[in-house]
Formats: sequence, structure tokens, C-alpha cells
Amino acid sequence: MQPERHAGSAAVLPALQAIALMLDRFEQAEQLIRMAVARSAEVGVADALATELALSHLLAIRGDQAEVWQRTSRVLAFAVPHGDRMLAARARWLRGLAALGAGDPESALHELREGVSGHPAVAAWAVADIAEAAIAVGRQDVANAVLARARRERYGIPRRLEFRAAALTAEESDAERLFLAALQDADTAAMPFTDARARFAYGSWLARRHRTTTARSQLTCAHRGFAALGADGWTRRVAAELQAARAGDAGVDPYGFTPRERQIAWLAAQGLSNQEIGWRLGLSPRTVGSHLSHVFPKVGIASRAQLSGLDLTGIEMLPG
Repeated sequence: MQPERHAGSAAVLPALQAIALMLDRFEQAEQLIRMAVARSAEVGVADALATELALSHLLAIRGDQAEVWQRTSRVLAFAVPHGDRMLAARARWLRGLAALGAGDPESALHELREGVSGHPAVAAWAVADIAEAAIAVGRQDVANAVLARARRERYGIPRRLEFRAAALTAEESDAERLFLAALQDADTAAMPFTDARARFAYGSWLARRHRTTTARSQLTCAHRGFAALGADGWTRRVAAELQAARAGDAGVDPYGFTPRERQIAWLAAQGLSNQEIGWRLGLSPRTVGSHLSHVFPKVGIASRAQLSGLDLTGIEMLPG
């Protein structure tokens, strides 16, 4: 797809932008956005707002959540009263994507469910995002229902997204096969952001099962992929997971903490709330609280204030 050959009319640019973004061709999308901005006088409001969404998509991937909220608010202010379900659904999806990158699955799930209810085609592309957010906040039922609904719709789900969503919601015996299927499908055509997210999800799954060598390999590939795209929020999230995986190879923890418990204890000792820790690590506050409930009895303390008296050196975190 060469934009200079196919963009003779400014009105077709939003469709080309959407295709480029869906296929993770972000440099090409940026070229198309610049062309659309230059020809903005030639298009109607809906097409101009579609270009605004294309820019929001790039910003969501790169971690500028505040700017995504501001731009999508303008889109929603037009789309909702005018009944443009596609524009509204895409705006909600991008808000959810930005929230996921920031490690805020609760906000992500709220926005993504709004988007799914608005348009089935958007739901097909957002299905893995919804599964990730729902599982992170303990809503397996939502993840299952959304995947089942997307499969019933006439819009096809891209295979690697369906495999990742299915892996996130699968029983233990099926999950790894589905993660590997998502990665094998990635061999057919490069989608750098989508494929880095599959490696991140698989690496995190492996790390939770203490398969640290394989987990580090997948997480390292994911980290490189996100960093190359300038996806700062995702880069920080996978770096935190890598730190936990590396800690698992450091020998027996003196307090008997698991790598994740030690990481959460260190963050809590710095004064972060359960919600703030969850945002940093891509976990729900309930999951953080559950980890802390195991931390306290292991060291005979009753509150997070007492964590400051523990020796938790060796845990290094990226700024949040």
C-alpha cells in the first residue's frame, strides 16, 4: 500500500490510515495522517475526526494517555449525538488501549466494554485487549463472553488476536498451545506491536509458572519490540515483569517471598497504594492486596508501614 498512489482523494485517507494502523504499519500511518492534515479543507467533519482517531491510535501506543483522552473527547462529542457508532467505538477502544499501556486495567475494561457494545467490527479488533483487561481485574466471565460474542459476529477476528484472547482465557492445559499459535501466526506477516504484546502475555504466563528462562526470552523480545516502537508505557510494564523474572533466578529470598511478592513489597514500602502498584505492574488492586496478605505473615508484620524495616535491596524499578 503506497499512500502517494492511492490517496488522490482526501476522503479515502481515513480508511487507509485505519488499515495501516490495524496492521501496525505506524510509519505509513504517520505519512497518511500528515497528508490528511494538509488536505483537511477537502473533507467533512466525520473524516477529519477519523484522522484525529488515527493520531490518537499512535499516541495510545506511545503512552500519551492524557492526549488520547483529550482528542477522543472531541471525537465522542460529535459521534455520540450524531449516532456515528464506528467513530464512537474506535474512540472508546483507543482510550482502553491507552489505559492498558499505562497499566490501568480497570479503566481500560470500562472503556473497552463501551466500545464493544458500540460496533461489532471494532469488537473483533479489540477482543484481545478486552480479554487482557478483564482477566487482570478478575472478570473471567467478561473475557469469555466477549470472545464468544466476537466469534459469533459476521466480522472475522484476526487469527493472532483470537489466539491471544483465547490463551488469556483458556484452561491451564490449553493456554500454552494457544500462545504458541499466536506467535506462529506472527510468522506469516510482521505486526510488531501486536506480536510484542503476544510475547509479553506469554512471557508473563510463563513467569507465573516459574519457567523463568523461557519467560525471560519472551519478555526480552517483547521489551525490544516495544522500545523500538517508542511504546513507553508497554516498555515499562514489560521491564517490571523482566525484573521479577530475573529476581526468580537470584536464589532463595531471605524472607521466603516469591519474586512478585518481593517486588510488590518493595513498592508498598515506598508508599504506593495498592491501586498505584497495580497500575505500575498491570495488576488489579485486589491481586496486589492478595500478594500483600501473603507477605505480612511471612515476616510477622501487621501493616504496610512496617515494610520499611525490611531489607528489600536489590529491587530496582523504572520510574512510573
